[in-house]
Amino acid sequence: MASADGHRVINLLECPACHQTMVPPVFLCESGHNVCSRCRGQRPNCPYCDSRVTENRNRLAETFAEKLPYSCVNQNVGCRQKFLLRDLAFHEAACPHRLYCCVPCRPRCKWRGRKFQILEHMKDEHKELVWVKAYNSLVYDNFDHKTDYICTHILSAYREMFWCHSKRDAKQGKLFEVIQYIGRKEKAAEFEYEFEFYSKGNNRTAIFRNKVHSEDDVENIYESGDCLVLDLSMLKYFVTEKKQLFYNFKVEKVL
Repeated sequence: MASADGHRVINLLECPACHQTMVPPVFLCESGHNVCSRCRGQRPNCPYCDSRVTENRNRLAETFAEKLPYSCVNQNVGCRQKFLLRDLAFHEAACPHRLYCCVPCRPRCKWRGRKFQILEHMKDEHKELVWVKAYNSLVYDNFDHKTDYICTHILSAYREMFWCHSKRDAKQGKLFEVIQYIGRKEKAAEFEYEFEFYSKGNNRTAIFRNKVHSEDDVENIYESGDCLVLDLSMLKYFVTEKKQLFYNFKVEKVL
């Protein structure tokens, strides 16, 4: 179906009450007018003719709805992609134009905003969690392999942004590090990250390199092991008497 024809057909699926494009289930009033499920739940009568809305469904309209491309809910803020209903929810959950929440390690922060607003929010409210260079020399203070620790930083480099997740799991005896690109999934493949842990005084060094992930659920990445995973029993040889763990961290563009 040509895009112009598809656009005309999908306009016919506009609900007469809320003027939104209807998705299944689509109900009929006694006079045969369509009403979306949301409006049916809010009012008993048809907004077009005031007759009673029945439990009868417009199966033809529902069939059209399932076969037509729908615009993303974020179209007004820049998303131009369209999807079949079966794929739309999956896209909208990962759309780079969607509303973002604040970082997981700040559950009390109720901020929500667009991608271009994230860095400004972090600098204003959580500046201690902001890194602004592709290469950083850092230190874990109070590093204790017997206690849990979770933290997420944001990195601004190459005019892009990345979530930097760190999780120390004492029960598993593991340290996890995951770097995620904030934006389109395919762009994540353009970057890699590297951690270099070093021990002052005895020249002990450990270097780990991995690909940057897209914005998948970080807990699933931890569980998959497709990230930097270190044994805490090994890392304790890098920790100083003051419980400091020194390391260098960088993100590089590889494509």
